[in-house]
Amino acid sequence: MGASRGSALSDSFRLHNVLDLVLVYSRKPLMYIPPDDPLRRCSWRPNKGHLLPVEILSEIFRIVVYTWHYSDLRERGWLMLVCRHWYAITVSTPGIPSKLWIRKSTSMASVQAAIQGRRWLLDVFIDPGNERNGQDFNADAFHASFMAAIQEASRWRSLSLHSFPLPGECKAFQIVQRLERLVSFRLDQGCDLGSFFGPLMTAIITTALPHLTKLHLCDLSAVLYVVQPARMRIFCHLRTLVISLNKRMESPADILPSLQRLETFEARHLHLPIYPPDASLPLIQTLRDLRLKSVSVQWMAGKVFPALLKCSITFPHHIGTIRLRPVTMPACTSLAYNSNDLDPLRYFHHLPLDALYVTSGQWNVSRGNYQLVAMCPIVVASAQNLTKLHLYVQCSEQLLAYMLSLVPDLEELTLGLASPNALSEAFFRAFTETSSRSDEESPYEMAAQLCAGLKDLTLYYKRQLRGPERMELIRVFSEIALSHWEEIEIDEIDEIEGVFELTLMFHGSDQSWIVRMPDETLEGYTHKLASIVGIPGPWGIIPLELWGIHPLMEVPFKETEYLWARHPLSISCLSSLHYLVELRVGIKQDILPHAPPSNLPLFRTLRVLEAKSIHPSFLAGQTFHKLEGCRVYLRVESPKLSQGQITQMPVCTRLDVDDLTLLATFNLPRIRELGVSLRHPEFNMIWAKNIVVNSNLSGLELLHVHGWHQQEDLVQVLRFLPVLETLILGSGPVLDADFFGEFMQMDLNETFAPVQSRLVGRASAFLCPMLTSLCIEGLDPTKRRELIPVLKEVVIIRAVGGSPLKTFTLYYFQKGRGKWELIGSNGSFVVERVRLRQVVGPFELKI
Repeated sequence: MGASRGSALSDSFRLHNVLDLVLVYSRKPLMYIPPDDPLRRCSWRPNKGHLLPVEILSEIFRIVVYTWHYSDLRERGWLMLVCRHWYAITVSTPGIPSKLWIRKSTSMASVQAAIQGRRWLLDVFIDPGNERNGQDFNADAFHASFMAAIQEASRWRSLSLHSFPLPGECKAFQIVQRLERLVSFRLDQGCDLGSFFGPLMTAIITTALPHLTKLHLCDLSAVLYVVQPARMRIFCHLRTLVISLNKRMESPADILPSLQRLETFEARHLHLPIYPPDASLPLIQTLRDLRLKSVSVQWMAGKVFPALLKCSITFPHHIGTIRLRPVTMPACTSLAYNSNDLDPLRYFHHLPLDALYVTSGQWNVSRGNYQLVAMCPIVVASAQNLTKLHLYVQCSEQLLAYMLSLVPDLEELTLGLASPNALSEAFFRAFTETSSRSDEESPYEMAAQLCAGLKDLTLYYKRQLRGPERMELIRVFSEIALSHWEEIEIDEIDEIEGVFELTLMFHGSDQSWIVRMPDETLEGYTHKLASIVGIPGPWGIIPLELWGIHPLMEVPFKETEYLWARHPLSISCLSSLHYLVELRVGIKQDILPHAPPSNLPLFRTLRVLEAKSIHPSFLAGQTFHKLEGCRVYLRVESPKLSQGQITQMPVCTRLDVDDLTLLATFNLPRIRELGVSLRHPEFNMIWAKNIVVNSNLSGLELLHVHGWHQQEDLVQVLRFLPVLETLILGSGPVLDADFFGEFMQMDLNETFAPVQSRLVGRASAFLCPMLTSLCIEGLDPTKRRELIPVLKEVVIIRAVGGSPLKTFTLYYFQKGRGKWELIGSNGSFVVERVRLRQVVGPFELKI
């Protein structure tokens, strides 16, 4: 039987291909996968997938869920979304866990629906006190829901108690079933279980062992309960133990001898006793991850930790014992140490560190220098392996530069600084190429660039940059970025990300600013999800990226002239930018404030405004004194013309707007290039009553029409544009021969020159006599052959009348994108199809 099943598996699939199949469906459930998608390249054949026995698929699902650690599979059950067959297998597989939350509003019916008819293990989370729906607590409903979950206690894989009703708010609970599947238990701070605590802990100690391998306690009473000698066996089989208390215990907890298999130990404010040097502590041999905060390290003195990989010690107690008997960690690659006294670091021996995190509370240069000297031995010992260094120590820059010169392979460096003047501009210039520094510029006599292989430099300042120091440091930061990128011959910014990043962080702010190399424009950042601030520098615009999801309340760089925003902008943020000349909103969300005050500095300084999602109240009644280019699209209702709130743009020459009503509220005396949509059923009234009155379109030289309601609207607009040179028509209703016939209404008995002179200052009797370029998108002449004679007449008749028309192009964007050119090199009518070498999209006015 086993051989036949193995043969069937070998014939149909290989194991890794079956796992690929699982990943394809788990990452993109119920989605079409194109034939050229890399996910299609696995060699499995879908038509034989049903030949796999159910038992084998169940084991594959377990491998994916447990071994490959795909959280989406565990939490959302995406395996169930593939097909009915997989749904049935997933439901009937007992080893696959499912989350069960019991909150304030959870009903017994929903709990029963989640657990009945299925054989899943359950990860149970109890948190009735952390729901923001304002609903009153219903003790009877919570009791019924929790009792429904208790009935399936034998299926609990983990139990996490984040909060619990106060004693007296609900009835007593009792666990009858054995917790023989329970591997993890968590009890948070302040979670008073009342009379349920004793029965629960009794059930865990008597029925969950030895399966319980993870224990997380944040409640002092719970810790005092389990550290009693009669209950100490709960620690024997643990692999992960977390004890995190808000204050230190008064009496010691002698738990270390009972930790026989522990691999991860995290403790805060845990009171440990003083152990003799020969005490038997099994965890010393098994620990792989150790994190202690305000905990005694006396038990570590003189010990060798052969398996410890990561160690973090913060404000240790009894640290003096380490000086007497050093600690040996031959496998430790990551060490974090936070204390006012860094001298004990020299007594941690044989550490092959690749990451070192050191923090000292001595924010004084003289004392900080002593602390830095104290940690130098551990840096020297790990110099060949150390690639990551986080240093929060106040010290002199000469001493810091010397220490950094000892770690030539450093890739990640974080410096915590009390103030921006803690390290000078000359110090940071040591990170640039040696050839760019003269001896006079740098006081450091080094033969090579400092940390030449650095990929990540993060500076954490206790206060923000001010005045002159801000511009000096920002410019040298951009030089550092340029120095690390200047030899990379890559045009696309995407491809060099990860080569080097310089990040600025400030105390009290969750903003992280990444300084990029200077560039002439910020166009390469238009695709990013970050907000971009641009500051002018000697080598171009210095871009600073802001990543995150929180609103942009403040820009700490007051010299900002360019802002590409992808975060909501507050009034206070915009009010602080006194030199802003370019504002672009790069996402289709309304992130600009509504109805801003008229004294915003940007109304007097802005030259470019682009917002593809804007509320009309941001513009209504304002005057943009220096605005030259503007693109604004509405994502809400159009403005009310009856209110008569006109937006003044006295020097604007380029405008792109998608709403005809919004255009009607603009006063544009110097407009030369316009993009607009004419899709409006009341076009005639809006055009004649408002647009012709408020906007001086008679001098328009370029017109891009996004779309139109009917072609008669186009004709009406074009009659008022006597000097139009370029016309681009986007997608809209189908244009017929009558429309193109309007371009042929010319007086053939006169030359073009006198006709042109008579058109100045009044509407044209025929369309666009000065047109030099006509482009129509989405029109394929092979599918509209009836238009060919009319198009030919347009070209010939306008040529005879002396028209300057030089190009007549039809673009099509379907499969096999290309264009049709209707005027040959000699000016004659020639229909020629041109294949485009690169992908192009519809025209968009450059702002």
